[in-house]
Amino acid sequence: MPPQKKRTADSDTKNGSTKASHSKSANAAKSSRVIAVTAVDGHTGSSLVELLLSDPDFDGKFAKVVGLTFGEPGPDAKDILDEYSVETMPADSLDDAKLKELGVDTLCLIPPARKDKLDLVKQVLEVGKKAKNVKNLVFVSSAGCDYAERDKQPHLREFIDLEVLAMAPKSDPSTEDTGHSPCIVRAGFYLENLLLYSKQAQGEGKLPIPIDEDHKFAPVALGDVCLLLAKILTSEGEHGLADEVRGSMIPLTGPQLTAGPELAEAASQALGAPLKFHSVREGEAKKILQGPQGQELDDSERAYLLEYYSLVREGKTNYVAGRVTFRGVTGQDLTEPTAFFEAYKDSFARKKRRTTAASGKKDE
Repeated sequence: MPPQKKRTADSDTKNGSTKASHSKSANAAKSSRVIAVTAVDGHTGSSLVELLLSDPDFDGKFAKVVGLTFGEPGPDAKDILDEYSVETMPADSLDDAKLKELGVDTLCLIPPARKDKLDLVKQVLEVGKKAKNVKNLVFVSSAGCDYAERDKQPHLREFIDLEVLAMAPKSDPSTEDTGHSPCIVRAGFYLENLLLYSKQAQGEGKLPIPIDEDHKFAPVALGDVCLLLAKILTSEGEHGLADEVRGSMIPLTGPQLTAGPELAEAASQALGAPLKFHSVREGEAKKILQGPQGQELDDSERAYLLEYYSLVREGKTNYVAGRVTFRGVTGQDLTEPTAFFEAYKDSFARKKRRTTAASGKKDE
C-alpha cells in the first residue's frame, strides 16, 4: 500500500503532528504498559508506531513500544523506525523468554500482507500463549471478511480463520493472562489504496477502478484506523483494556457510502479540477496493480484488493460501520473522502502539458 499521511489524536492537527522523540515518550510515561506491534515493516504497523511515539496525546500511556517484523521494512517504514529508534526484531526469532524479558503485556497483531500470514499469526500467538503474560490482544482484521466466500474471495475469507486464532486464548485457561483482554478491529478498504491510481489521475484525469458506476463502498482513511488502534492499545480498564472496547468486535469503514463517480467528484472538489471515474475490467485492474505503481505490493495483497473489489461488485459492501464507536473512543469524526483527496492533492492533481513559446515543443 502506498505511504499515507498520519492522523493525529489532536483534532486540531489532523493533517500534521508535533514530533516528539521516542525517548521523550518513554521518559514521560507513567503507565508500565509495554506494547508490541507486528508488521512494522509495512505501512499499517509503522504508521501506528509513528502515531504512538509522535503524538503528545499518548505521552504517559505506555512505557515502551516494540516492533516485530515479518520481513525487511519498506523505505517509508524504515524511515519511521529509524527516526524513533524503535527496537525491532524478526517475529520468527521471538520466543516466550524474550517476550517476558521485554515485559510485553499488550500486543497489536497486524497480519502481514503475505500468503503465509495464517502460519505467521499462529506462530506469534503460540509465543504469546507460552509467555502467559500478554494480557491485552488487539487483532487487526478486515471488514467484509464475513461476507466473503471461500472459493471466490479466499484472501478475504482467511481473516475469519485468523480471527478464530486470535480469539482462542480467551477461553483457554492454560494460556493464563494471554488474550484475557481482547479486541478485534475489522478495518475497511483503505482510501490510501486509491493512490495506486495516481499515475492515471495525473496523466489522464481518470480514476480507474474495477467496479461499475452504481457499486458502492465506504473506504476508510488509514490514519483513522491507526488512531482507533492507538486509543484502544493505550486504554485502561480493570481487566486490561477499557471496558468500552474489551471483548469488542469493531468493524470500521469510512463515514459514507460512495460509488466510483462520487469518489471522483470528491476528488474533483478537493483538486479544483475534474477527475473522472473510469470503470475497468478486472484484467486491466490487475495489470495496473502489477505495474510500477504496485511494485511494493505482495502478490497476496494484490489478490486481496481485487477480491475486495469483487465484493463491491456483488453488493456486499453497501454499509457503513463503526462511526459511533470511533467517535466514542477517539472523540473525533471519521475522515470524509474530500478531506482525504485534499490531503493528497499533489498525488492526484493532473499534470498538464505546457507549450513553450520559443520552440512550440511540449514539455511533459
